[in-house]
Amino acid sequence: MPNIQLLLAETQFLIIEGLRSIFSRYSDITVSQEITSKEDLFTTLHITNPDIVIIDPLNLENFRIDDISTIETICPGTRILIITDIHNTEVVHRIVETGVKGYLTKTCDEKEIIAAIYALMRGEKLFCYKVVNIIMDGKAPAAENCEAALLSEREIEIIRLIANGYTTRQIADALFRSFHTITTHRKNIMKKLGINSSSELLVFAMNTGLIQSREQLIASK
Repeated sequence: MPNIQLLLAETQFLIIEGLRSIFSRYSDITVSQEITSKEDLFTTLHITNPDIVIIDPLNLENFRIDDISTIETICPGTRILIITDIHNTEVVHRIVETGVKGYLTKTCDEKEIIAAIYALMRGEKLFCYKVVNIIMDGKAPAAENCEAALLSEREIEIIRLIANGYTTRQIADALFRSFHTITTHRKNIMKKLGINSSSELLVFAMNTGLIQSREQLIASK
């Protein structure tokens, strides 16, 4: 994998220093810019094309959650990794609804942060377990429980099919895979997300934008 260029949009000194220290240990990851305001962020994005923008949307000067979509408009190929504190569940849902694929909290450790960087570069999703828990149940788990839920593109595809009513056999036929392979994928997905039923998976798929509910489809027309 070629060198990964990161743009760091954060204002807290200790967080900046901590992230810079983490990334300095990886020869294929470089922090190319450090940004402290929305205006500087958008200006920089117009003249550069970072692989990943790491941003705290709740702590960047003049930045609003709705501005997350503007990053993708300016730089369509740039991935977005949210690293922020959880203040309330409504904010978590609003951030997830922007379509971001990487969402961690500031309690996540180095392993999770680096896993998120590489996952985003592979086109995968990675949400902190706390974020997944809020998406599913509307409440944050205990502070000590902060694992990462990494979903591959294949798993995301399978979630969409399950949420749209496909059986395991139908998914296997549609993806030209064996019944056993899809069954294994389903078990892995359930384990990663900490859920036990297809109905819970449907809720996750709708809340993370993997599929649209009937109301969302009507509203988009």
